[in-house]
Amino acid sequence: MRSASVHDICIQDFLDKTKKVYEGATGLVDWNTIGDLNPEDVVEMDELPVPEDTGAISKFAIIKLNGGLGTSMGLSQAKSLIRIRRDATFFDIILKQVRHLREKTGLQIPLLFMNSFNTRDDTLNYPGIADINQSLELSADFIQNQVPRLNADTLLPVGDGNDGAHWCPPGHGDIYNSLWISGILDTLLQKGFSHAFISNGDNLGAVMHSGIAHHMIQEGLDFAMEVTAKTRADIKGGVLYRSLTGQKRIELLETAQVPPDHKNDFEDISRFQDFSINNLWVSLESLRDRLQKGPLSLSLIVNQKSFEDQPVLQLESAMGAAVGQFDRTRMIRVPRKRFAPVKSCADLLVRRSDACELDENQALVLRSRVEPVIQLDDNYKKVQDFEAYFPEMPSLLSAHSLTVEGPWLFDAPVKIQGDVRLMNRTGAQKKISALKRSNFKDESVKP
Repeated sequence: MRSASVHDICIQDFLDKTKKVYEGATGLVDWNTIGDLNPEDVVEMDELPVPEDTGAISKFAIIKLNGGLGTSMGLSQAKSLIRIRRDATFFDIILKQVRHLREKTGLQIPLLFMNSFNTRDDTLNYPGIADINQSLELSADFIQNQVPRLNADTLLPVGDGNDGAHWCPPGHGDIYNSLWISGILDTLLQKGFSHAFISNGDNLGAVMHSGIAHHMIQEGLDFAMEVTAKTRADIKGGVLYRSLTGQKRIELLETAQVPPDHKNDFEDISRFQDFSINNLWVSLESLRDRLQKGPLSLSLIVNQKSFEDQPVLQLESAMGAAVGQFDRTRMIRVPRKRFAPVKSCADLLVRRSDACELDENQALVLRSRVEPVIQLDDNYKKVQDFEAYFPEMPSLLSAHSLTVEGPWLFDAPVKIQGDVRLMNRTGAQKKISALKRSNFKDESVKP
């Protein structure tokens, strides 16, 4: 790790995690420590006053997590290069959002990307990004750290470190160490930016909100997390709770940390009505003060993967877990429109369809009240295959769910209403136009 210029802070954090696994830690929580939130822990975004002045916003930098390659979607380049709309990539829309905000407020609000060693070149070579903070004399990105993948049996590093595949990012919880090590944290504070709004690069519903920014500063909060109401599509989303041990702070519980015999408890919407959408509001001053006391002790996530047909472990942490490091914290319950992620080609289908639109702030938001649940089989798993099968986007504005089995070529515009299932089990590609219909409503269809 030292030969690869990994910082000592990151090395020690990695060794601490490895020691925990060696001693038997699995990353699973003790369910008896899971308590309920207090009523005052939750603030409704729609009830927050929206100030007319820009004083609060002027204190914020915007940070986008951008380390993913989109390998689960068949890509080997930065995921943000995917065309999320017919004429725009993730990068295009993020740039539009920030430029719109700057024009609207007259402020030069910083935009920073946290890249991985895999995505930096793709990001900085994209038109408009490298010089986005030029007037602020601030770089456009900083680099996420890297740690070795571990052999699951021996807990020794995979390979000798000379191949990029021997390394992995330590989860987005690494953002705090990366801000500290890169010097970006101190630079932002020196330039008068005391707070940050952090979100996933693939969530184009996450735009600056002056009401939350004002509340964050007015209440002197260290840390706030956006949550939204769960639907049947979100039962695996991370939830917040009050710990029944230690300082009894608000904590984040991710699905990977749930003991198998409490899976149903975790997915109980009556108890956990909201889930974290990974939009975070952070006081950089509070973060600096905490880091000066030592590295953050974030909950361990043991991510089981395979490498060259051998089981490996990636030791990670989630950035939302930092909520448990601070005293003055809140949940901000927000409308669903602030959550528009793309984790699969099924998500991509929704975002490209008429079920979504760009609003006045250039946020990609749902037009319908509830997001349609899309299930595509493995024919559509990779982006290049998805593109080939969907030259025409179906209308999903009135859809509740769409399940597509087998190879269907969407070569004509069709409207999906209610719950529709298209089943092609012939093994041969079928054209949607061959059905000689343009509307499908609450039905199962076979060629």
